[in-house]
Amino acid sequence: MTGPSGNATRTGPPEFKPHGLALELATRRMRGPLVAGSHPRRWVGWAAGLPATVLTVSLIAVPVVWTVVLAVRARPLVVGSCLLVAVGAVGLTLLVRHCSHPALRLGLWPIPGRLVAAGLWPIPSVPVVAGLWLLGTALGRDGSWAYLRTLVWVLFGVVLLAVAMGIAWWGRDSRWLWRPLIVPFGISAVVSGVAFRLIFQYLGDRLGIESVGVYRFWFAAMLGFAFLWTWLGFVTGLFRAGIRAVESDPARVGDLHRRGKPLPLRLYVLLRPVVLIVGLAVGVAAARVFDVVLIGVPGSMQYQVDSATVHWWRLAVDSDVDAGVAAAYGFPLAVLVGFLGWLLQHDVGKHRTNWSAPTDRQRPAAWQPPKPLRVLGMLTVSGVALFPIVALILTMLRDRDGWGFGALTRMWRDPALLRSLETTAWVAALATLVVVAASVPVAYRLAALRPNRPASGIAVVFLVVLSVLPVQSYLGPVNAFIDSYGLSGTRIPLILLHAAAGLPVAILVLRGALLAPPGSPAADALHGLAGPGTIARRVLTSAGPALVAVAVLEFIQVWNDFVIGLLISGAGATPWSLLLWGEARQFGENSAQLAAGALMSAILPVALVLATWRRWLVPGLTGGALR
Repeated sequence: MTGPSGNATRTGPPEFKPHGLALELATRRMRGPLVAGSHPRRWVGWAAGLPATVLTVSLIAVPVVWTVVLAVRARPLVVGSCLLVAVGAVGLTLLVRHCSHPALRLGLWPIPGRLVAAGLWPIPSVPVVAGLWLLGTALGRDGSWAYLRTLVWVLFGVVLLAVAMGIAWWGRDSRWLWRPLIVPFGISAVVSGVAFRLIFQYLGDRLGIESVGVYRFWFAAMLGFAFLWTWLGFVTGLFRAGIRAVESDPARVGDLHRRGKPLPLRLYVLLRPVVLIVGLAVGVAAARVFDVVLIGVPGSMQYQVDSATVHWWRLAVDSDVDAGVAAAYGFPLAVLVGFLGWLLQHDVGKHRTNWSAPTDRQRPAAWQPPKPLRVLGMLTVSGVALFPIVALILTMLRDRDGWGFGALTRMWRDPALLRSLETTAWVAALATLVVVAASVPVAYRLAALRPNRPASGIAVVFLVVLSVLPVQSYLGPVNAFIDSYGLSGTRIPLILLHAAAGLPVAILVLRGALLAPPGSPAADALHGLAGPGTIARRVLTSAGPALVAVAVLEFIQVWNDFVIGLLISGAGATPWSLLLWGEARQFGENSAQLAAGALMSAILPVALVLATWRRWLVPGLTGGALR
């Protein structure tokens, strides 16, 4: 623009340069407090998130795509029927969620949305029914029964969550009686399979069970008790801590006791972020029941009580079966757990609050002394929780040479077991280090995204789906790649694969720990400009307990792993769980040594759980009451 004299005139805000310092007046009102920081270099943020992206994409996403390609080539009917079921199930879910939406009212007629939705239900129901019928035909009789048992396992996991929520509410005033309940969480499924097989075989002999049908039901019940023993105390303890946190928060305690909605629904809404993390863990464990079946059920009974994971494993290791057939068989399980993960993450993004970091401003809820009947009930439950460990100790002491420590001495001097424990410790420690270092930058960037940006919701859904993907979705192509390049039997593939599998859950936990309510000083600091040093201090301040919780959970997960080590490792990198599985092939003769090895392998993870439970695990995963 030019003035009357033909010279250019400035239309922007005026500038001043006193003493060489450029000052410019702001044309808009500045909002929010000043946040200390500096302009970050963009390449630093991208470079920090690169390791997690490379690991997740190369070892999870790309193998999943290749698995789908193999499945489509080998069994297109299986893939097509799964897509039909998925589309119909998503449609039904959305219809139920929006059945009372105003858009469902037609014209001038005030037809309730529920009636309109009732008329629309057959539309998404047709693909579900047709897809299930086609899927059952494509999988065959044995494959369909294995998936039906897996579906029962998933439903059992849902019931376990509901029961744990009820027990947590009933026993929320109990302090020290929870320690025995959380001990089984540090114990692997292999060890629980050994313990419950010893217990149920002993009880079966005492009861005189001889019928094959009754014996099949007996071992199916054994699997359920083993799963319940592993997860009930952990889930109940986290729910209890979450309830205590709600009772300590003046802003949320009113919603807990508000009338109008049933108490279970109020608890679910208030604890939804915790339910997401716990539900993902329990859902994946229920859908991937594998370890306890192979080591806890006699070989002659495994075909009658196996799960979809065990059935897929038999197809994957059979040289006469095409890799595409095994990939196609694992595809429905990926769709099932992915759909469950999508259901659990619904509306979690609305919780724009830091639910994992401890808060000193909250006043703890008044502690009420528990009633004697409640104390007696908790003591009984705690004693039952410790009974399988007592059974392992008695079995270890009852050696073939009589009562004594002979079995423990032999296992302690066994170089193969010590070497396997050392290998497992190295793999678990390095994988944990990779997960913690790679997940923090990504979690920080996701937490800093504005809640109204679609990228935030898409990223959360993507992470949830990745975190619940079963191993069948990516282990096949990864195993083929490792064999092709001669990497089998080394530690590097185990470390990287465990790290890639643990990254999505770690990012979700840390992102939840870093979230802050809009307009708060924590949110201003989160969205403000800062360098790497300032960001590191913010992460340690806001998500210190969550960092420790992620590290402990990842270490325990890798230490207790069986399925990934079974399919990926070789003789040079054998985890301790594979060694015990080999010993279990002669279960009767090696029961004392099996019990001794199981107890030795459980010492480190149980000690980690007990040492970090109250100070880091509970506040890191729930931000709840620490007492």
